[in-house]
Amino acid sequence: MSLFKQMVIMLTIFLGIILASVMVLNFRTATEFVQNQLYTDAKNTAHSLGLSISKVADPKDTSTMETMINAIFDSGYHQRIMLKDIDGNVVYRRENDLKVSEVPQWFIHWVPIHSVSAKSDIMIGWTRYGTLEVSGHTGNAYRQLYSTFIDLIQTFLMLGFVVFGVLYLLLSLSLKSLVHIRNQAIAIIDNEFIIETKIPFTTEFRSVTVAMNAMVAKVKDIFDRENETLRRYHELLYKDAESKLNNRRYLTTKLPDYLHSDTSLASGVYMMFSFDEIDRFKREQGYEKYLGLVSAFSEIMTDEIGTLNNALIARLNESDFFAVIPVCDTVEATEHGQKVMTRIRAIIENIDSEVELSLLLGCGIGTYSENDTLKSLFSRADHTIAQAKLRGNFEIEVSRESDESLVLGREEWRNELMQSLEESRMVLAFQSVVEQRGDTLVPIHEEIFLRLLDKEGIIHSAGYFLPIATNLGLVDVLDRYGIEKVLEYVKERQPFAPPAINLSGDFIKKYANVQWLRTQLETFARQSDLVLWFEVSNTIALHELDAVRSVSAMVKTFGYRFGIDHFIIPEAGAIYLQAIRPDYVKSNAIYLHDMLIDKDTGKNSESFNNLVRSLGISVIAMNIEEAKELENLQALGIERFQGTYIAPVALLK
Repeated sequence: MSLFKQMVIMLTIFLGIILASVMVLNFRTATEFVQNQLYTDAKNTAHSLGLSISKVADPKDTSTMETMINAIFDSGYHQRIMLKDIDGNVVYRRENDLKVSEVPQWFIHWVPIHSVSAKSDIMIGWTRYGTLEVSGHTGNAYRQLYSTFIDLIQTFLMLGFVVFGVLYLLLSLSLKSLVHIRNQAIAIIDNEFIIETKIPFTTEFRSVTVAMNAMVAKVKDIFDRENETLRRYHELLYKDAESKLNNRRYLTTKLPDYLHSDTSLASGVYMMFSFDEIDRFKREQGYEKYLGLVSAFSEIMTDEIGTLNNALIARLNESDFFAVIPVCDTVEATEHGQKVMTRIRAIIENIDSEVELSLLLGCGIGTYSENDTLKSLFSRADHTIAQAKLRGNFEIEVSRESDESLVLGREEWRNELMQSLEESRMVLAFQSVVEQRGDTLVPIHEEIFLRLLDKEGIIHSAGYFLPIATNLGLVDVLDRYGIEKVLEYVKERQPFAPPAINLSGDFIKKYANVQWLRTQLETFARQSDLVLWFEVSNTIALHELDAVRSVSAMVKTFGYRFGIDHFIIPEAGAIYLQAIRPDYVKSNAIYLHDMLIDKDTGKNSESFNNLVRSLGISVIAMNIEEAKELENLQALGIERFQGTYIAPVALLK
């Protein structure tokens, strides 16, 4: 029970007792007054009427006496008037039955009023004639007392309403600060940092609010400092100082996520630009012009290639620049390559027309797929760039090797994908994510993937069809299909480990899809207690922040988990994590090793751990391929893992 309710109940009982006590005392006083007033009226009437009768000259003139008695009795204030002679014989008597129509019977029953009689001796002359007895009518007393009772009740209710209204307002104002304090505490749990600017006037609440503000400020300061430290370390580790592009280390760290077989980034185009005689240019033209050329070329690549969706650009060394463009073909890439060549050629000519004769620039373009490794991709790129340079300066060479999945036309692919959905040839696969508990690795969830079973019975990973589906705008259709299949499987099998479902950017940025997902989850939550896990890639989280934040909040209303896949801290830092508030992040094992080991000292770096822990986020290491990688990460404090060494991808049966 809330403090507000407790205080309201306590004060209500207290004030109720006080008001009830006052009302009871007032009513008791009123009852005594009415009882005394009844006797007083009867006594006064007996004396005044007796005095009037005493003035009758003839004791035998009873008619005059009766007239006087009738006049007084007919007023209705008396229950009985009786005249007796000196011997006790009744000379005249008037009496009414006790009937009170305006007062409820229960009131008469619970509030007894006794009828009292007053007597007066009648003297005619100097001779005592008899006795006059007058009894007051209790009906009038009951009416008067009942009216007083109603007035007291009305006054009691009115006072109670006013007092309780004022009490409610005062308590609301006094306890309003507690609501803010509670919101602060809830916000901290949800990884939000709220500083309360309205300090309450109540001393106790003021001290609590100040303490909460100090705690929130401290946690926020930890997050901000660690975020800035990581951002600078990230820049130092992964940025080329001259071009401000990503360096070779970043490319080799990030590329495994692109070559992952179950993402839409798994196929596309690579572009490699390479200068010959760059050292000679630096010696002859000077470092300033060399740096200007490098900066200009970096800017051109960023303008022409960096604006493409999910494009990854890096400088490998002084001479070589590399770009990876998912969901792209060689024709489109060649067009962008030609624009880069045209712009950089104009810049070189402006420096010195003689430079063009000695500074050789070539561009190699080819496709990559999920089957490539870093070694095979760089080897093929080196061969292609060498062929371009053999053809001359500012030439582009397109590799004739191509991904088999691109052989089909767009409409053929569309028909194939739609038929596979209709014929249920899209099957589910999974890979276990485990947690270290003591000496054993226990599954915590199963990441779900789609697989395509073609008409020849061959199963293809998502990297085979997902890039094409992205190009055709069918990814959200595949997402809906996958979600329905997963929910059906869970209802039928009730697996031990919950499934983790990946959501694409095309799915979450459409309001209709999110509402459809909410409806599905509402139905599922009523039928199963299993906790579902949902994930989006880090790229989607950065570019569709509002949509991801909305989906994360919606998923958490059902008590489910939400995470970010392929997590790498961006250039702007990890501030966006505060908005999304993920339960976990998945990062490449190579990247985690870079973040958790200081490259200069070789010692553990706590900045990454401090940042994610301050937000209540757990870390899952991905792409664990060897036992050595697992051991290294365990030594660094990582407890959750995923990879082919842990558990290979298998079909869901």
